[in-house]
Amino acid sequence: MSEARATASGVSGRPSDTPLMRQFLEIKEQHSDAILLFRCGDFYEMFFEDAVVASRALDLTLTSRDKGKEDGVPMAGVPYHAVRGYIAKLTEQGHKVAICEQTEDPKLAKGLVKRAVVRIVTPGIVLDDDVLEPKCPRYVAALVPGKDVAGLAYLDATTGELAATELALPHVIDELVRIGPREVLVAPELLGESVKAQQLAGLRARHKAVWNPAPIPSEADARRELGSIVVIEPTGARAGLTHRDLAMRAAGAVVAYARSTQPTGVLPITRLSLYLPGDSVVLDEAAIANLELTETLIGRHKDGSLLSVIDETATAPGGRLIRRWLLYPLVDVAQIRRRQDAVGWLVERPALLETIRRSLSRLGDLERLSGKASLGVATPKDLGRLRDTLAALPELVELVRSGQDKLEPLPQLLDLPACTLPVLGELAARLARALVDDPPALLDQKHGPAIRTGYDPQIDECRRLADGGKEDILAIEEREQKVSGIANLKVRYNRVFGYYIEVTKTHLAKVPAHYIRKQTVATGERYVTPELAELEKKVLECEETLAAREALLIKAEVAAVAALSREISAAGAALAVLDCCGSFGAIAARRDYCRPTVDDSLCLDIVDGRHPVIESLLPSGTFVPNDCKLDPSAEQLVLITGPNMAGKSTYMRQVAQIALLAQIGSFVPAKSATIGICDRVFTRVGAADNLSRGDSTFMVEMRETASILAKATRSSLIILDEVGRGTSTFDGVSIAWAVAEFLHDTVGARTLFATHYHELVALADSRPRVRNVSVAVREHKGEIVFLRRVVSGGASRSYGIDVAKLAGLPRSVTARAHQIMAKLEGGSTLGASPQLSLLPTATVSPAIARLAAVDVNKTTPLEALAILAELKSLS
Repeated sequence: MSEARATASGVSGRPSDTPLMRQFLEIKEQHSDAILLFRCGDFYEMFFEDAVVASRALDLTLTSRDKGKEDGVPMAGVPYHAVRGYIAKLTEQGHKVAICEQTEDPKLAKGLVKRAVVRIVTPGIVLDDDVLEPKCPRYVAALVPGKDVAGLAYLDATTGELAATELALPHVIDELVRIGPREVLVAPELLGESVKAQQLAGLRARHKAVWNPAPIPSEADARRELGSIVVIEPTGARAGLTHRDLAMRAAGAVVAYARSTQPTGVLPITRLSLYLPGDSVVLDEAAIANLELTETLIGRHKDGSLLSVIDETATAPGGRLIRRWLLYPLVDVAQIRRRQDAVGWLVERPALLETIRRSLSRLGDLERLSGKASLGVATPKDLGRLRDTLAALPELVELVRSGQDKLEPLPQLLDLPACTLPVLGELAARLARALVDDPPALLDQKHGPAIRTGYDPQIDECRRLADGGKEDILAIEEREQKVSGIANLKVRYNRVFGYYIEVTKTHLAKVPAHYIRKQTVATGERYVTPELAELEKKVLECEETLAAREALLIKAEVAAVAALSREISAAGAALAVLDCCGSFGAIAARRDYCRPTVDDSLCLDIVDGRHPVIESLLPSGTFVPNDCKLDPSAEQLVLITGPNMAGKSTYMRQVAQIALLAQIGSFVPAKSATIGICDRVFTRVGAADNLSRGDSTFMVEMRETASILAKATRSSLIILDEVGRGTSTFDGVSIAWAVAEFLHDTVGARTLFATHYHELVALADSRPRVRNVSVAVREHKGEIVFLRRVVSGGASRSYGIDVAKLAGLPRSVTARAHQIMAKLEGGSTLGASPQLSLLPTATVSPAIARLAAVDVNKTTPLEALAILAELKSLS
């Protein structure tokens, strides 16, 4: 029994024990996990605990259904015309909302008005266009953990996109970050106090979606749930995934959950895509954040991210697709080159490209429009938008094909066979016959007609009768003015009284005897006549018949669209690809991007590369370009030294972003580029986002570094920034040195390694594939100037005090720092500030003898550290 029910039942005669409250409680019991919005006239009311929760969440006044009584029912309400905004606020705060409507006209109801829940809105399942972000998918996911692996599935109910995978448990958080679901479903026992629940708690804390309980089906039940509505399509060479039960169970769970939110139980799903994370470049949580792919590190804004720079798509589906391309870069060279071919073809035809993009901007969102039709919630306005978009497809296809010739045929991705299906043209023609030019958003007389005159004889007849009745009513006004001699007599209408005659006070003496007084108002009296009442009845009956007939015909048109949802979605997907390629082409042409050579080698060679985001924020031509060459056989690990603020981090992010752009099929900001396929991109930059979990900066750094060393392969690209900075100098140098050696000797991955430990430049003397570079700095009159140029050779010093001066430290502080540094470099101690000795004074003769045997000129920094440790053991 629900809490609300338990609170309100059991005592006969209580305020809650009324027909309306019993109806509410019966419906609430079926939706105990949701806030029930209960339609009562012009308001949606909430009662009991729902009212208490909603009043806090929405800042509403909490009142009582039975004011002044101890057992009064808590109540809060919102007006029906503003409910969409309130629902959005509730779901954004993680609440599930059940919308209960009056399912019959209160005027015609015999007794209590019938009510039923017509839809359920959850954080992950939202259909309202005013709430949805056009260029962002709205995912609900389901997670089914196993012993060592987990099944993960996600669904966008607005488009029917459904995908599932299986992956190792430690990788779940990375995939959730890529997917970005608003809601994650797990078995109820995983949200309690069990051992498994505690193991999942860390994951829930890291991913800020709403985690909700949901039944998880068996594999057999999941396959039955899926088999009737989807075509299972394993991708690539991963067909074996179809036999993995965890992925199927997760997919079954998310579909069953979504189905339960819709009154018809129908979803716009056309296929289930099964995949493994390795089907694309693997990007973990750190890489997505540190490379600022979809949002900035500071402030988490879209502006300033890589996505904001490459997304100039003209359509909503194109925007959603380009986001997916960025988060799932390709590892198949042939697929990459197909995208490049399409982009290059468009770049070579700038006038055509601009015309195509203008045409795309006028199209509707076919994926979501067909999805709404399948869900049965498409409005006349949606149908009109769909009609206009389908009607425009043939012209767009011809426009694209007009650019081909015998020497340069149309690239495969720009051929749009899905957009030329005869059934789509037939559907567009049908909708054109049925709908008015500008259909209303809602089906009611206030918003105007939806069905075109001449399409349906019954509707035409109803309109004729209704219009004729209204004309007769207007004729009554003119006649009664003449007969009564009341010049300002008016025939008016309102929802309460219907049609009535209004007479002002100054003319009440002239009112004919057969007028029936209906209401007294401040300005006079209102009357009805039998003739007027009869005409009103006729008009209202015609309007009711008309409304019912229009609703029936619109429902038929929605069903016709739903029957072709697969074909419409396919056309929408093809247009999204065209849009993405067009966005890449427009950016490449305007910003002078080049087509990179992408192959299966392990080389990375960028000439005059530029940071795509920073360049877009600077005046044209002012960004300083830099080269980068990584080759596992010769220059596998590039060690970058130089002062802070000189541009080391910018340079490394630039290289990684260029590599990712190349692998999504885009042109890149460089004079030329060769990119050997990267299977994974790792970054170790900063740790502020992890400190809230209770780990020290150094512990976070070491965990992330350990993960990279364990997971990286020879085909990976690794970006490491200041490894070892969070501990003492000796420890830091030792760790950074050992990590660099391991990457060189064992992993062999292409690596950019930035460090402030200048001792590490000696690695190049003992490791053949290590190359030193530095960010150039010029000293002028005691000041430093950052040249932003990456040059060969290690930096001679760190310029830390100079950077501190630029940052605004007082001159007295920086001057004293120079004095202290001079003493330290000269081997002096600081008398005013005695230091803890790292090593006790060597007084034993064996230690002195060992020290005397050291050849300082031939000792590397790492060997020196080992000797120090040995001396300590001898003390």
